Amino acid sequence: MKNYFRLAWRNIWRNKRRTLLTAASVSLAIFLALIMRSMQTGVFSHIVNNIVESYTGYIQIHKKGYWNEKEDINNSFQLNDSLKNNLNKISNVSIYVPRLESFALASKDEQSKGVALIGIDPDKENRFTNISKKIIRGKYLTSDDKGIIVSQGLAKYLKLKESDTLVLIGQGFEGTSAAGKYPVRGIIHFPSPDLNNRIVYMNLPVCQEFFGSENRITSISFNLIAPEKIDKTFKEIKSAVNANKYEVMKWDEMLVEIVQFIKSKNIGSYFLIGILYMIVAFGIFGTVLMMTTERIKEFGVVVSIGMQKTKLALIVAIEMVYIGITGILFGMIAATPIIYYFYTNPLRLSGDMAKTMEDFGMEPILSVAFQPDIYFTHSLLILLIVLFAIIYPIRKIMKLNVVSALRSK
Repeated sequence: MKNYFRLAWRNIWRNKRRTLLTAASVSLAIFLALIMRSMQTGVFSHIVNNIVESYTGYIQIHKKGYWNEKEDINNSFQLNDSLKNNLNKISNVSIYVPRLESFALASKDEQSKGVALIGIDPDKENRFTNISKKIIRGKYLTSDDKGIIVSQGLAKYLKLKESDTLVLIGQGFEGTSAAGKYPVRGIIHFPSPDLNNRIVYMNLPVCQEFFGSENRITSISFNLIAPEKIDKTFKEIKSAVNANKYEVMKWDEMLVEIVQFIKSKNIGSYFLIGILYMIVAFGIFGTVLMMTTERIKEFGVVVSIGMQKTKLALIVAIEMVYIGITGILFGMIAATPIIYYFYTNPLRLSGDMAKTMEDFGMEPILSVAFQPDIYFTHSLLILLIVLFAIIYPIRKIMKLNVVSALRSK
């Protein structure tokens, strides 16, 4: 068997031009596929991380029915010691944060706007989302602060600045009225325009007092140590809470529009890569067809002197595998420096493209994924195309008429 591999390696270099042409077509295919897929996966991962790790978390716990009626503050629950103890036992959780979130009307002078009012634990929230780094003016909340932080778009609309006072009006727990005046401590910027235009943060106890819902929260958000193990962690959290009282949701259940957007874009990506692979498949098959036709007389000679057709077919198959693997390796070597550079140095977009991404609630950054599974998947696909192309020369050899082959030019 060792001799077959050695003979196949020598054969492919007898006609260097043909070998290099086939290998080059394979290299170009794997190069373009890796670049295209890495860019798209990187952009989608950035979108998810941008929203998940800066706001929703990978998993959330709510009171049953909350997600369909988030505007109702009565869909809140108490974070008791028993629930805390159960959650503290979940191993893959890096941190979880309690929040009290509802809607209110924010007003300054004659301007008013509906806002999402969120009560947070400042220390935990900062470890969860690095929220203090998003402050562009003023300062972050302290643990006993009775002020608020306002998102940049909302501050611009209401013409707010630090030290101004914002009036909040809403409906409290069990139908009570909620109203209060709060000093603005800082202005925060979110990359997502949707969040940037409507968020107001305040200390959790202050928010609970505003809504008359002492010691109550509407959600617990979780960030994970290993996000790829989300399914296992989801099951652990679900088993740690009372299913009749609470609902546990993953980020893809909460961000359905983002998931649908990614799926639709993935379909387009698969279509483009499919066209690329079809072109490559025809190129590889054309080269194999040419190679087989040129070597018919050679096949006839070796079979006439006693080589079995099965052994000859095996050697030709090994030749094609060699060419395919060589092309894949060169394509990967060419693509890796480009992928790694943009993986470590993401591009910040500008102009119309940046505006389009911001309109969809995305930070205008072109990220690139550097993932082994992308390399493995597309290398395997190219190799399968090469193996499929091998069927033709094998079939030709097995049906070879030695006399006709020897008479061919």
